[in-house]
This record gives sequence, C-alpha cells and structure tokens, in this order.
Amino acid sequence: MQTKNLSVCTYNFNLRSKFTKNFKSVKKSNILIGLILSVLLTISFYIISDFFQVLKSANNKMISVADFKLDITKLSETALVIESERKSNNDSQINSLGSDGTLIKSDEISPKLTNALTSIADVNQDGKISNEEISALEIMRLNTDLFKNKLKKLGYNLKSVDCNLNNYIIITKGQYAGTILYNGPFRFIDNTNKRYFGLELSI
Repeated sequence: MQTKNLSVCTYNFNLRSKFTKNFKSVKKSNILIGLILSVLLTISFYIISDFFQVLKSANNKMISVADFKLDITKLSETALVIESERKSNNDSQINSLGSDGTLIKSDEISPKLTNALTSIADVNQDGKISNEEISALEIMRLNTDLFKNKLKKLGYNLKSVDCNLNNYIIITKGQYAGTILYNGPFRFIDNTNKRYFGLELSI
C-alpha cells in the first residue's frame, strides 16, 4: 500500500515537474515572441514615420516651387505691363521693363545662377558663360517702388518664402528680355532635386 502511494506521489511529482517545465518553456516562448513583435512594430512605426516625413517633405518642396513659379509669373507680367505703359506714354522717367537702369556686374550674380544662365546665354557654346555674355543680357535690378505699386494695382500678392524684390533681377535685352530671375539666398528645389532660378531656368 505504501509502495502504491509512493508511486502515485512520484507520478504526481513528475507530472507537476513536467507541467512546470512546459509552463516555463511556454512562458519563455511567449516572452520571446512578444519581444520580437515589439521590435517589429517599432521598426514598422519608424519606417512608416520616415515614409510620411519624406512624403511631407516632397509635398512641401512642390508647394514651395509652385509658389515661387507663381511669383515669377506675376513679376514677369508686371514687368510687361510697366513696359507697355512706358512705351504708350513715352515715359522717359521709367527704365526698360521697370528696371532700376543700372547694369549688374558679373560678381553680383550668385555662382549658381551664373551657372544656370549658361543654358540661355552661352553664345559660343563652350559650356560656360563669360562676363561678356552676361553683359550682353543687360541684367538689372527691379525698381522696387515701381513694382510694389504696380503689383498692388494689379492685385498681385507674392506668396513664396522670399518676397523681397531686391532679390529679383530682370534681363532687359535680347531674346530673353523681360525674364525675371531669382538672385537671393533661398533655394527653390523640387522633389527631383532640380533648383529653379526662374520660371524655366534651373540646374
């Protein structure tokens, strides 16, 4: 009888021991699975977060470039209106296309803009632009007071990050006369990394 009871006790002990081991094993497995899932969820969160950041950045770039191009268009139209009125009224007090009448020196044009101008002013097609080729465009600054008044009359409001008219210049001679260019510190770059200095002028 004692032997039988001892056998039952031994069996129960072994059963409890196996159950405990299995429980601990399952518990460890669940903890491990939980940790793996936590890591995967964390990684997924950062991937999704980065994706939306990239998407937001690309969208902001597109909006920035779109606003810039819209401002360039407004300034170009304003220059044409000023020029038309100047010619109609034979007004000698107003300089060509609403410029300030003073030629900009080559070293006053930013290096990047100078590089971009190669696409329209490289007459001898040597892949670079000389001081003479820049001078031939007769680039000038805007008459800011004149432009401000005319923009207001036309109901135009500039929307880009740089509304400082001192940072915009205009070509006054040749095929591209009336072309407004940006010569300021801001960078207008689209989501393809193309940087704009005018409506179509880019590098």
